[in-house]
Amino acid sequence: MQNINRIYALSKRNVILRYKNSFAGFLWGFIKPLLYLLIFIVIFKENSGIENYVLYVTSGLIFWFFFSNSTSQSVSSIISSSGLLKALNIPAFFFPLSEVLGELFNLFLTFMVFLILMNWAGLVYDFRLLLIIPCALLFSIFIYGLNLLLSSINVFFRDVGIIWGTIQPALFFLTPIAYPEKNIKADYRTFIENNPIYFFIKLGRGIFYYSEAPPLSLWISCTIIAFSMFLIGQFVFNRLKNQFISAI
Repeated sequence: MQNINRIYALSKRNVILRYKNSFAGFLWGFIKPLLYLLIFIVIFKENSGIENYVLYVTSGLIFWFFFSNSTSQSVSSIISSSGLLKALNIPAFFFPLSEVLGELFNLFLTFMVFLILMNWAGLVYDFRLLLIIPCALLFSIFIYGLNLLLSSINVFFRDVGIIWGTIQPALFFLTPIAYPEKNIKADYRTFIENNPIYFFIKLGRGIFYYSEAPPLSLWISCTIIAFSMFLIGQFVFNRLKNQFISAI
C-alpha cells in the first residue's frame, strides 16, 4: 500500500508540475494535437483520398502524443529525480512508471474533450468505444517497458535523450497518422509494418474511426508487442539498477 501511495504521489506531482503556472493547463494536451490536425488538413486533406479525414487523423494523433509525451518525459526521469532516489530510497522504477500514469491520466482527459469534437466529425457513440480502455492499457505497458529501457541506459549515456528526440520525428512519419496505409508503396511497407507504434495506432483507429471491434489477431499482436517490450525493458533495468546511485 505504501508503494501505491508513493506512485500515486509521484504521478500527481508530475501532472501538477507539468501545468504549474500554465494558463491553459491540461488543455495543452488537447491544443497540441489540434494544431497538428489543422496543419495536416491544410497540407494533406485534398490528396489523401480518405473519407472523414478529420476523424482519421485525430484517432491517430491522440495516441501518438500519448506515446511521444510519455517517452520524452520518462527518458530522463531517473536522473532528474536523483535527489529523491538517494534521500528516500525510492525504487527507481517508480519514476518512469509515474510518468506513464500521469500521461495516461492526461490521455483520458483528452479523450473527453475530443469525444465531443469527434462526434461532430462523425464518431459513432456505442459500447465499442469502451474497448479504448484495454487498448490504452496495452499501449501503456508497451510505453512503460520502453521507458524502463531508455531511462536506464540514459543514466550511463546522457546522449540517449537527445538521440530519442531525434528518432521520434522519423517514427512519427513512419506511422500512418496523416496518410492512409493504402498510399504506402510496397517497397516501404516493411518499414511501416515493423514499426510497433503502427499496431497500437491501428488498434485505436479501428475503435474510433471505423467504429468496430478490432480483429482478435490485432489484439494478440499488440499484446505480444506490449509484453515483449515490457520484458526487455525490465531485463535491462534489473541489470543496471544497482549501479544507478553511483552513476548519477
